[in-house]
Amino acid sequence: MSSYSTPALFAALALIVNGTAAGAAEWSHVMGPRYDRKSAESVPVPALAGTPRRLWEISVAGGFSSFVTGEGKAYTVIPTNGRETAVALDRKTGKMLWQTPLGAMGYRNGGERGAEGNDGGDGPRATPVYSEKRVFVFGGKFDLYALDSGTGRILWQRDLIKEFGGSEITWSNAAAPLLVGDRVLVAGGGPNQSYLAFRADSGDVVWKAGSDEATHSTPIVATIHGKEQAIFLVKRGLVSRDPADGRELWHYPFTHRTSTAASPVVWGDIVNCAAGYQVGGGACQIKRVGETWEATELWRSLGNDTSAHWSTAVAHEGFLYGIYGHRDFAKNSFKCIDIRTGKIQWEKPGFGPSQLIMAGDRLAATTDYGDLVLIEPTPTAYREHARAKIIEGKVWAHLALSDGQLLLRSTTKGVCVDLARTN
Repeated sequence: MSSYSTPALFAALALIVNGTAAGAAEWSHVMGPRYDRKSAESVPVPALAGTPRRLWEISVAGGFSSFVTGEGKAYTVIPTNGRETAVALDRKTGKMLWQTPLGAMGYRNGGERGAEGNDGGDGPRATPVYSEKRVFVFGGKFDLYALDSGTGRILWQRDLIKEFGGSEITWSNAAAPLLVGDRVLVAGGGPNQSYLAFRADSGDVVWKAGSDEATHSTPIVATIHGKEQAIFLVKRGLVSRDPADGRELWHYPFTHRTSTAASPVVWGDIVNCAAGYQVGGGACQIKRVGETWEATELWRSLGNDTSAHWSTAVAHEGFLYGIYGHRDFAKNSFKCIDIRTGKIQWEKPGFGPSQLIMAGDRLAATTDYGDLVLIEPTPTAYREHARAKIIEGKVWAHLALSDGQLLLRSTTKGVCVDLARTN
């Protein structure tokens, strides 16, 4: 079957893209513009039949860095000559606009090459962040860069290992930085400075706090009980920090074993987290009385049923929709889980440790072998609307959706598909 022989998928995706709230948002962060993996953009409605139009395709030598967008460009990190290299492409044509070599690769323990039939290979892990004409890249060796989005020129850089007592972790850093207002938040420093906030314009330290050990999990920002907070999933568990001064608001203990890579997921005052290596998943409810915060566990499930190797779920109307399992490449299941109880509503195997987003009122998920799948977000049963193969190679990167264009990386290619028009 041709990679583009399922026009129903793209017509349906185009429809949901076009039917969302007005005002297109750049996919500026790996977790989306609101850190919830949801798109709320409006795109002119195209014809609803025909072959979807691939705008461009590039070849890459490996890596797991996803695309983000800003100012009509697509940004990612690729390997070149043994270095992590930030690149900017014209989002409509795929033309390379600039390349900026950053830190050396040299990943600690390498990738997952050949494990259990998996051929994921190796390469840059972390995804850039776009904000206010700047691109921020957090490298594998905890080296943080701010680049001019127009030219790729390095504006400032900080080394968390050399400057702040940090240390490398197995498989190296994979977390993206967190932009909150005029500051960049990361974890990876040493004792009493493991959490760091830098000025976005200069790289100057705003605050430093804590003595937690970093994981591969990308932090998120969320507002709970009227308070904006940065939520990290570190080796100690979930930790909420005030972006203004770094003080800890609350903590939920959660087991770390080998690697924790999925990001926290927030629904109202409930926060979910999950990990692989038989750790499983759990959720806590956050309570606030004045300036006193408390995290109360709602449920905890051990083993692989609610575990997530590196896939982050989407929360919708009280349910988690995500891809769960560990090391079951090409077989991990898409599941619906009640975030309040941990009860599995349904599951559909055959996705692998891939990713998903919510576009309008539908879920758009990938498989780790390159399919794009459109799914109904309902707790009653798995309902698949359509699917089509859109990319070759191992697909562990996240999707990006911007102006009706879907961007996706694999370990061998990068593609941009126009969901708003057909050939």
